[in-house]
Amino acid sequence: MEHRSNFGSAQLERSLDILELLVRSGSPRRLAEIVDEVGGPKATIHRLLTTLQTRGYVTQEPRTSLYSAGVRCFELGSLWVQNLDLRAVAAPYLSTLNEQTGETIHLAVYDHGDVVYVEKLESRQPVVAKSYVGRRCPATCVATGRALLAFESQEEIEGVLSGPLPAYTEDSVTDPDALSALLASVRAEGYAVNHGSYREGVGGLAAPIRDHTGRVVASVGICLPEQRFGPDRFEALRDRTVDAAVAVSRAMGGPASLITAGTGMHGG
Repeated sequence: MEHRSNFGSAQLERSLDILELLVRSGSPRRLAEIVDEVGGPKATIHRLLTTLQTRGYVTQEPRTSLYSAGVRCFELGSLWVQNLDLRAVAAPYLSTLNEQTGETIHLAVYDHGDVVYVEKLESRQPVVAKSYVGRRCPATCVATGRALLAFESQEEIEGVLSGPLPAYTEDSVTDPDALSALLASVRAEGYAVNHGSYREGVGGLAAPIRDHTGRVVASVGICLPEQRFGPDRFEALRDRTVDAAVAVSRAMGGPASLITAGTGMHGG
């Protein structure tokens, strides 16, 4: 019985590996490519693909026999997003922040060392930093991610900092001690900043959102070219971002008192 349970778990993991590969791939894959990347017997991978295809999670192009993620993946993802009340609650405050700053606004959640954008409002400026809903970025490299990782459990933080810390630019922070100090600053100040640590010439500022239990469940952030992120705008952008995060938190039943950026005071 235990053997059957282990076998079933392995098949489930392979099925999920296949789905994640096809969803993230961006282009159809041959069976041989899927076998190489997922691992396991070719016959098993083919059988799993057939099952996933029957359920609509995978499609196969008849002429080329290439595999792609099916429409069912989109349907489930869309349903999940629709049911995420956070987006609906945050919408008016994100819109206000977008109008106030004229910059790109992100709503993000944390997932196993990464940050995922679940909502985005585009900048009205002619030069913008490109991004999209569903994008996944290392939490250590972007402001929205740092604003979330800082409030994860100590075990989670240590796990992330003990792993490979990616370097995308010369300004990427890859020293665990430096990142630990940076996250401590986020907890103390109530906001996170990024100056070109993920993409050269692109900066960001973000603040955490808390739910009715006081737990940090998301972050709201501004993403913009560094040329528009100078000292002359920093305080205004910081205060408006934190105000938006506090407003969303309160709308979600969050704590009556929330740290206001850089002041050590609490919002009334």
